[in-house]
Amino acid sequence: MADLSALRSLFSNRNFAIYISGNSISLIGFWMQRLAISWLTWEITESEFWVGAVAFAELAPLLIVSPISGVWADRVNRKLLTVLCQSIMMLVSFVLFMLMVFDQITIEILFIFALLDGILQGTHQPVRMAIIPNLVARKDIVSASSFTAVVFNVARLLGPALAGVVISLFGTSVAVLCNTISYIPLLLAWVFIKLPATKNLNPGDSFTKGLKQGINYVKDIPALRHIFILQTILACGVRPATLMLAAFVGAIYKGGADELALYTAVLGLGAVIGGMYIALRGKAKGLVQSMLINSLISIIALAFFAWTTQIYVGLLMVFAIGWTITLSSVSSQTMVQNSIDDEIRGRVLSLWTALTRGAVAIGVLTIGFFADFFGLFWTNIIAALLCLIGLIWFWQRSQQMQLYFEK
Repeated sequence: MADLSALRSLFSNRNFAIYISGNSISLIGFWMQRLAISWLTWEITESEFWVGAVAFAELAPLLIVSPISGVWADRVNRKLLTVLCQSIMMLVSFVLFMLMVFDQITIEILFIFALLDGILQGTHQPVRMAIIPNLVARKDIVSASSFTAVVFNVARLLGPALAGVVISLFGTSVAVLCNTISYIPLLLAWVFIKLPATKNLNPGDSFTKGLKQGINYVKDIPALRHIFILQTILACGVRPATLMLAAFVGAIYKGGADELALYTAVLGLGAVIGGMYIALRGKAKGLVQSMLINSLISIIALAFFAWTTQIYVGLLMVFAIGWTITLSSVSSQTMVQNSIDDEIRGRVLSLWTALTRGAVAIGVLTIGFFADFFGLFWTNIIAALLCLIGLIWFWQRSQQMQLYFEK
């Protein structure tokens, strides 16, 4: 079958198969730690603002650090930079675990560690994204980009579910320890991965010149510019709800860590189905329409999620958000990956990370701030309305995007 043949072709790439095996385990640990920190933040403060502030600290560095890392990704050995970032992240996770064991955690310390993790993630993300096409043949880039997103969201499904059990039985510190240990298989995987030589940025070029080249590359291609701006708007308005589930569960549903794990797992389940659909397609044709339609559904689902107080309706809307926002973002990221030149890939993807993920930091802090005064309902309704206005504007330019990305 054609759909399965796309996956068979993808996993015939030895480097990708080894990488994805180790990365799958590491991502489960990452999501276990993220849920543990989010829930611990709510337990300490019971404040929507602080839940948003800690999420902001994890994401805000992407705005500043990612563009710099993108230049590095085109200048130095991508494998070496990836291993260095992941080794430091493992060390930071272990230090956080030790502070929890000795009961030295305050909201300020959590904020600082979230900020440090954000800096490391901001350094790592552009390199992680840029290195994927180096692991596969060009014909498999669409499937590789999509399947990587699937793995990320499978981990979002399994990680919180495991974290909920671990936190209930052993406490949040053990969930953080699981993240520390999960880096070991990934670091071992890099020992067996051999990357082909790539054409890199001239070492004599300045960082400023490298950054300008990446910015100009996006700015000079209207279709590419449109997709960057649209996903940034959605990152500000829709995605913050996925990072503030602890506030929704605690404030609206009066639940605990188990309920938070359930909501996060349902979000991940929707995301897995959405991402797998793109991976099985294995082609770029139709991705623009998929991105736009699913963006619309995610906005509608956000409005209903903010409105309802019924747990089953809430779970259904979270599932819909996970499914559609993943289809939208994976479709757009796949189109970007498939259309850019490798010698500038790191810089372009660093801007993608800064805008589409760093913007979530601005959105989650803003929504968290206003939710403390006006509640989660009105704040998210207004966010959904603003996203809808932006989507309508870009929908009118869909033909231009189709001509560029689906050629």
